[in-house]
This record gives sequence, structure tokens and C-alpha cells, in this order.
Amino acid sequence: MKWILRVYRRDPERHDPLLMVDAGSNHGLFSMVAGASGAHAIAFEPQTHLRSVITLGARLNQISNRLRVLPFAVLDKFRKVSMSKIALGDGGVGFLDYATKDSIMQTQTIRLDHIPAFDTLFQKTKNQTMYSSLSEIDPTYARAIEAATTNPKPQPADSKLLLRQPIHFLKIDVEGFELQALDSATNLFKAGLVEHAVLEFGPPDRWDVTLENAQNIELAAKRKQTITHAKQVLHRATAEWDMDLYLLPAMGWEKTVQWMLARDITYSDKPDTNQVVHKLMAWDFDGMPKENDEFEMELEVKENLVTECIPLPEDTIDAFMDDLQDIGEMYVWFVKRDSNPAIMSKLEL
Repeated sequence: MKWILRVYRRDPERHDPLLMVDAGSNHGLFSMVAGASGAHAIAFEPQTHLRSVITLGARLNQISNRLRVLPFAVLDKFRKVSMSKIALGDGGVGFLDYATKDSIMQTQTIRLDHIPAFDTLFQKTKNQTMYSSLSEIDPTYARAIEAATTNPKPQPADSKLLLRQPIHFLKIDVEGFELQALDSATNLFKAGLVEHAVLEFGPPDRWDVTLENAQNIELAAKRKQTITHAKQVLHRATAEWDMDLYLLPAMGWEKTVQWMLARDITYSDKPDTNQVVHKLMAWDFDGMPKENDEFEMELEVKENLVTECIPLPEDTIDAFMDDLQDIGEMYVWFVKRDSNPAIMSKLEL
């Protein structure tokens, strides 16, 4: 994320505010880093105590004017849902729960393509970092979301109320509901407004909780339903949203490398060298003086390595999803094909 935001921040052709959206913010680490990188950040965190932690962090890091913390969970529908298994310790993890009606916490869900308009959140005359309700954001916006929540038929809000400008980095970590979160961003992806997105992806048992009445569905049926959904989302990303997909290091990294090699999905004709793992390198993309900050020191230690990654071609999506339970947790990186070319230009074996 730091590399992506740095390239966009220094891009003379960028005319919109530098923006990061943090869906499932937890303690707000990604939002803090985005703010320190010069970006505006919109953090979604339904747990009250964690919103307070994020807000305090924003004050301590002097980025309160560029951070907004919204009290919503991200889902593909507008509804009131319960949260359960809330850990108040260091983990601070809460789970959306369809089954528990008397849970300790209720939360409003919204779609990512219904984020409030940038000018509504970042008003020059109102520097409010943390919001606790819809009405605090904007009365007209609140009425639109409440109407969509009570009406079973989708009632999209007036587009003037909604964020409709580039999101330079979208991070999604919503405890198994990543597929629904991607669905909820459909209109943003269709409009070409998401430049880069990273999300935790799988294994499929992570998605069991996302099915309503999951306790009454046999395991094989659950997996078929969620894996089919995952395939559909990834195919939409490549075919309709004009995205390239890359896999990032996680628990299933080594198994992913072996999976690719076993299927002759390689990128080099030299058998004695690395044939799968790509390295994204930072480079002097604009000839500007060094900033001598923490990020540049990190790059120096890592010899300009930003991250390792493995391409996920469209024709491998279905087979990879079928085997993902055995492979394990991975991260998927969505890269808009016409995003700033400086970001990906030093991707090499």
C-alpha cells in the first residue's frame, strides 16, 4: 500500500484527493499508514471501542483531518445485523451473525458503493473524525440508507450523496464476508473508480459464516455455494472490471507455488531458476529528491523490494478456487489495468 500511495501522491496528473478505503479497519493500522502517507482514509469499523482506538490513533499521529471512521459493517445489502464473538482484548475481532438476534451488539450494514460523498465526510467547516450514526453524517444520506434498509427491494441512494471518485487503495478484511464486500463495491468497480484492492481470500471454510441459516446447510452444499460465488466474483473482476489478479504471501504461499508448478503455470524457460514468484520493485519513477522517510528506509533494507506476488490468470481461477481449501489462506490483489503504470512497471521474476 505504501508504494501505491506514494506513486499516486506524487503523480502530477492526479487531480482528485488521494484516497484509501479501509473496510474492516479493526485497530486502524492501515488507515494510520494511509494517513501518514498523505492520503485521506475512510475506515469502516462497527465496534465502538475500536472506533475510539482508531480516533485516538489519528489524534496522536496528527491525521484527524484526513481520517473518517464510520460505524458500519460492509455487506452487499442494507440491513441491521448482530455481531457476536467480540473479543475486547488485543484481537478486537467481531463477527457478523445472522443467527443471533439478542447479540451484544447490533450494527447497520452498507454497501461500499454507497459510501457518503467525499465532500460530505471531509467538510472544510466540520472536522469530525468519528461518527456513531447515520444522522451524524448527513440527514438526507441517513434517510436514503434507512429507506434502503426497510424496503426489501434495493433503493439506491441519489448518486449525488455517494462517493464517486477514485479510490486509490481499497483494503477489505471483514472476517469471511469478503465476497459480499466485493459485491457491494460493484458500481465502483464498474465505473473504474477502484485502482487497487487487497483482501484476505479463503480458505473456503472462512466463508461458511456468510450463509444465512448456515447451521441447516450440509457442508458440501455450503462449499459448493461459496466457492461458486468466489469464482463468479473473480471472473467479474477480470472480464468486467478490467482487473488483473495477483496472489500475495500468506499461509498458503508455499502451497500456491507448488500448485502453479504442478500445472506448468510458469513464466521462465530456465528450469533451474524461480519460475513462478514475481518481485515488485520500487524505483525512481519521477526523478524527484528522496524523502528520507521510514518507507524509504524500509525499501533500502529490502533492496527496493515492495512485495512478492504470483499472477492468477483468468483461466486458472476455477481450478485454484476448487483447491483453495487445501492450499489455505491467501491474499488477492486486484490491479486496474489502466492504473498508474509506474506502480507495476518493475514487476519481474
